[in-house]
Amino acid sequence: MKSTTEITMRGEQTRLERLLGRVETSLRGGWKRDRRAEERLGRHGARGPWDCCFSCTAAADRPAAGLWVHARSPNELYVSTVIPLEKQKLTLDESNHLLVEFHREFLGPAASEVGVETEVVQHWLTLENELSSEAVNLLRDFSANPSRASLRPDDRRRWNAFIVRVHRDESIFDPTLLDEWLQQEGWPDGMRSELLGEYETARSLLSAYDAEPEKR
Repeated sequence: MKSTTEITMRGEQTRLERLLGRVETSLRGGWKRDRRAEERLGRHGARGPWDCCFSCTAAADRPAAGLWVHARSPNELYVSTVIPLEKQKLTLDESNHLLVEFHREFLGPAASEVGVETEVVQHWLTLENELSSEAVNLLRDFSANPSRASLRPDDRRRWNAFIVRVHRDESIFDPTLLDEWLQQEGWPDGMRSELLGEYETARSLLSAYDAEPEKR
């Protein structure tokens, strides 16, 4: 089962301000306070008073990325958003590794100096949490099929209904979550591989269809 990582910081506002300043002065190894990214967000009117960005260049064990600090309350900040800077998408492992490195090298030591409590929290991902209730019901209806060797016409109809619902919901999730769910339901390796391939192909085709309405 995969998980996402979040870092929380709790303390008095003055201590939180000192924390961010201490982190900025301790950055090294390709890390920096990315004020240009903050200015771009500010120009769009979307930057909150505590929002700040720390970014890193690519290295042998990490991609280039930006980490955003946001406020959950006046006395709690958090970091969970990791933005790729040179590639289209980060894997969960890459994102989690960047957050852990940032906390280990900079945030954790600075928090100890200024008296701020930090915590690295893991949120376990499940397919049900990523889908609408309608999509979950359709998937369960499909998987209720007692046969796991091949899809009959009714099975195919239920599978397609699930894919269409997910697409209409604009749900984006790691396909390995679907693979794990099907495995727990008893679907064999070969059929899971076939279903995952069909799912990804169908989502790609539906997205391409939606992107070209003027040609229809």
